[in-house]
Amino acid sequence: MKNLFAVLLLTGMLFGCAHHYYLYEDSNVMIYLKAPDATSVYFAASLDGFELHPARKIDRKTWVFSLPYDRQFSYFYVIDGAVFIPECKYRENDDFGGANCVFIPGM
Repeated sequence: MKNLFAVLLLTGMLFGCAHHYYLYEDSNVMIYLKAPDATSVYFAASLDGFELHPARKIDRKTWVFSLPYDRQFSYFYVIDGAVFIPECKYRENDDFGGANCVFIPGM
């Protein structure tokens, strides 16, 4: 039981440091994730049935993924094998008792 608590605490500490933001570039939205301790980051969105796509690491702390700006979509991350839902302005419930972030163009 102590080991499980330690893993949950460590996971919370790792992901507690992660946050994300958007920048618009041409007809795309660039979604940046600051996750300094991550060794792998995948991005999943409703646009293609939540297929996992590797995010590109652009510096020691930052990962990026690009999607079309003109469409609404739901999304989440997988950081080092664990699902991560960051703080986000818009959310929706998923089919598994959790939630996904929602990107709404122009909002």
